[in-house]
Amino acid sequence: MTLQAPDFTQFQLDRYSRQIRQDGFGIEGQRRLRDAHVVISRGGGVGGTVAAHLAMAGVGRITVAHGGKVVPEYLNRWLLASADDLGRPCAEAFADTLRRINPDADITTIPEYVTPDNVRSIVGDADLIVDGAPLFEERYALNQAAVELGLPLVSGAMYDTEGYVLTVRPGHTPCLACVYPQKPDYWNDIGVFPVMSPASGLVGTMAAMEAIKLVTGFAEPLDSQLMFFDLRINMTRLLNVRRRPDCAVCGTLVAAAS
Repeated sequence: MTLQAPDFTQFQLDRYSRQIRQDGFGIEGQRRLRDAHVVISRGGGVGGTVAAHLAMAGVGRITVAHGGKVVPEYLNRWLLASADDLGRPCAEAFADTLRRINPDADITTIPEYVTPDNVRSIVGDADLIVDGAPLFEERYALNQAAVELGLPLVSGAMYDTEGYVLTVRPGHTPCLACVYPQKPDYWNDIGVFPVMSPASGLVGTMAAMEAIKLVTGFAEPLDSQLMFFDLRINMTRLLNVRRRPDCAVCGTLVAAAS
């Protein structure tokens, strides 16, 4: 079968042909990816994996917010930076790598971490937000903005060999604050969290797939479910989670029709 679509070049059709041929995806799914703007908080082991997969899949606009410079301890898990980037601003290294992955993608990198003060300016024109941040303060700011703006959010987190992925559709599903009303006490005692690269990569891959599902309507997202795994003991769980009527962030939202 020869794929044809006047709004794609032949190279693009060839590039994305394996996913276009997926049942329920097709040319229309590819158009939705091309026309989407996904904002990703952090481009490290989780967020960088998300960004790389979304660029490969053909998302048209990708914005990554990440401050700081590349240091050696990041390189055990980062896809978007290498030893040649040591000392460079992370945002610059990420932009170069993503443009190499897909020159057709409109890549923007912001050399800042997300805060309650800048979150609206960073995610305001997004179609979807991906949270790849390690700090709960940053994750809560993204969750708050997503609920207030009515934007879908995919939240991915990991620790050691564990991983967690949660999809938030405001009014449809629990938000991050429903699942974690307060920052876990143990997080206050963590100085440098341990990372095994396959764990952060698996979280990022799963989060990227959730983003593709939400943008295109393809397959089933993790509605009201938390995906959890621990690679140390080869365990995976799909946990049901519920909206909290007393949630300080989304509790006042009227339940939306599915």
